[in-house]
Amino acid sequence: MLEFRVTGSKEQIRSFMYEFYRNPSIKVLEQETGYKIKDGEVQPSVKCSIHHLPERRMNLIQIITTGGEKIEFKLFDMVQARISEGVKVFAGRSVDIFSVIKEEKEAFELWKRLKKTFDEQS
Repeated sequence: MLEFRVTGSKEQIRSFMYEFYRNPSIKVLEQETGYKIKDGEVQPSVKCSIHHLPERRMNLIQIITTGGEKIEFKLFDMVQARISEGVKVFAGRSVDIFSVIKEEKEAFELWKRLKKTFDEQS
């Protein structure tokens, strides 16, 4: 369990906490709203107890097309918003493993050519 305190304007705190609650890797256990006195000034404050669940950062998304075809993919740090009835927008990060494999293969081929060149010069 982790604990933290956020101090600022009500709007800043509300915006921060909204984003915080939407984060799938964080589960808010307890939230205590109050005020903090700093330099003689009263400021809104929120104290939270949370569980950090990094394994929940990935979500499996399934989209069904109008033709009934199912498309599945994984998103990290996903955020979704409902635009209207039956319409949602998803945002997050994804990784194309095939582009990484291709880059590694190209780098390995370059290394082999360089090694061969240096071996021939020795």
